[in-house]
Amino acid sequence: MKSQKNLLYCSLLLIGCLLMRGGVSAEDNALVYVIDIRTEIGGGVSTYINKGITKAEDVNADAIIFDVDTPGGKVDSAIKIIRAIQETQIPTIAFVNRQAISAGAMISAACDQIVMTSGATIGDSAPVDAQGNEAGEKIVTYIRGTIRSTAERQGRNPDIAEAMVDKRLILVRLENGDIIKLRPEEYFNEQDAGTRMQVLCAEGELLTLTTRQALEYGFVDTQAENLSELLAQYQIVEIDENYRDDENDVVMIALTEDGILGRQEELGTDKVTPIKSLANAQVTKFVVTLADRTVFFITSPYISALLLSLGGLGLIVEIRTPGFGIPGFLGLLFIGLFFGGHMLNQVPNAYIVALIFVVGLALIILEVFVIPGFGVAGILGIILMLASVFYTFFQSTDDFSIALLWLSISVILTSVLAILATIFLPKSAPFQHLALSTVMSAEQGYHSAGSQDFEVFLGKTGVALTPLRPAGTARIDNKRLDVITVGDFIAQNTPVKVLEVEGSKISVEALEE
Repeated sequence: MKSQKNLLYCSLLLIGCLLMRGGVSAEDNALVYVIDIRTEIGGGVSTYINKGITKAEDVNADAIIFDVDTPGGKVDSAIKIIRAIQETQIPTIAFVNRQAISAGAMISAACDQIVMTSGATIGDSAPVDAQGNEAGEKIVTYIRGTIRSTAERQGRNPDIAEAMVDKRLILVRLENGDIIKLRPEEYFNEQDAGTRMQVLCAEGELLTLTTRQALEYGFVDTQAENLSELLAQYQIVEIDENYRDDENDVVMIALTEDGILGRQEELGTDKVTPIKSLANAQVTKFVVTLADRTVFFITSPYISALLLSLGGLGLIVEIRTPGFGIPGFLGLLFIGLFFGGHMLNQVPNAYIVALIFVVGLALIILEVFVIPGFGVAGILGIILMLASVFYTFFQSTDDFSIALLWLSISVILTSVLAILATIFLPKSAPFQHLALSTVMSAEQGYHSAGSQDFEVFLGKTGVALTPLRPAGTARIDNKRLDVITVGDFIAQNTPVKVLEVEGSKISVEALEE
């Protein structure tokens, strides 16, 4: 799975082992990559961490340290990060430098080592829905199984991990020091049997551990107050090929002092050869670039919904306004930011989904300006646009109901903004500056050719010969005239009435039947 025979098998051991071996050559300093997890975990963060791990692998780093200070985040993103950590061949350390809550605790549990600063906390990993309420049983069961298997893989007590997720469990310490989980009925049975036990986490509570508790319960490996202190405790070793993991043909360990003693007792001191210390390691920090931060920002559900709403508003205003101007440009810009951000976030098939949205938009434009009425093309266009947005949200959240929620929020917000724009935009100062408001009246001496002829149609009625979107042709008093609607678009064959005549401009409205 990770290496063949005679390859270097790395693990992290205390610097005390280095002293026992009589020293390690400093000629080849270790290379350590530090990747920050110091924000809410989302799709952008998982992409960034995957890039960091890949970069560390490309330069053959000796260890990866995740600098963790996070309140949690999206479970699906955390699981992607866990898989990336489990798949890498490089030893990993979670440095909990304040808090590893919820998804942060799950990610930390996946690392070979967990190191905490004094006063830090880890735990409280119960999943919640988009409204912050407790997730359903199906989700809780899935997350409980995930964190349990993650802890088992690293030799940590899986019952402690489960107690961080499921508040129905009771975590107890037995008289012999073992820490186990019990369901309420099991706990009462043990009580009735006279079993002596100490409750560490009661029913109805989620386990959150301080640094002292995590060390006492054996869930984390050691304590360090800063990166230098952490590095001083570890070194790279080679394990004799005859004592490697037969199942996986690899040993990837990162052990503290107690673990070293246990491992040496099993192998013998001559089976573990120190290679280099991390104390003087070359530390490279994988920096969050401006582009990464932009992707984090754009792909957050709140900003994504806002971008979609503003983009939709711009396109609606542009379609209702002749020509192509600022609203259309801004609409396309916001829509482009939405899809572009998710493309950079490596959403599957993002380019195809964006193309589907463009096809849907083209069908709507075709329906409005070319095809009479509003039928199959317009409906299909709306379906394609909504489907492409829903797919993007679904790939980002990995949850059907949450994706549907954010799509609904985007549609509702777009509708509200469009209504407000219709009411207030024409009266706003910026719009007045953009619009031509000068009236060339006859009283001021302006006369257009044939204007008197058109004034005779004022107040007359007729029928629209073509769809008025907003301009078109109507028959008024048995004459074909170029007209423009003053309200909503008017379908073909709709009765109309002339409201205003300015030169050759004839404004009409639909008659109520």
